[in-house]
Amino acid sequence: MARVLPGASRDTARSVGTPTEAALRAARDAKARIARRDGPDSVVLSAAELAALVADGLDATARAALDSLEVTLEPQRVTLRAQVRTERLGRELLGLLAGVLAPREPLRMAGGAVVARPGVVAWQPVEFAVRDFPFPASLVPRLVNRLTGGDDGSVPIAVPETVGGVRIRGDGVTFYRRTR
Repeated sequence: MARVLPGASRDTARSVGTPTEAALRAARDAKARIARRDGPDSVVLSAAELAALVADGLDATARAALDSLEVTLEPQRVTLRAQVRTERLGRELLGLLAGVLAPREPLRMAGGAVVARPGVVAWQPVEFAVRDFPFPASLVPRLVNRLTGGDDGSVPIAVPETVGGVRIRGDGVTFYRRTR
């Protein structure tokens, strides 16, 4: 269930959500609506619905590495928090931290999103921290790739090919229909 944190204006609002079956059904319904030929010009997903889409789209490598996902939406930014199995990140990327990290640690990744190509929104983390240790920006794409099995430093989110734009706000993520 998504919740909007109190005391925030529409421009500074933050909402937090975790993936649930109900959120996944709602996200799939929103995707189906915008995919229809006579569908709406846009659909808005809650933090929980986006969390469900992200979790549902993770490959086996990422599913094995992550649990207890939570997504926070802020203007122009998605932050994912989870528990990560640190061995999945690899000693060569963790460096000296590998010796001080427990087998499971809190993870935080944050960044914006763009439509990468028809049918795919790419969430592009630019921040990556394990426990309280932030990694240099130059390592973030490699860490994301190691975690997700990807090759471009982003986390793909499957959307209908009719989606041509994405906007992240604190109170939801809007998928916009491509110009007809």
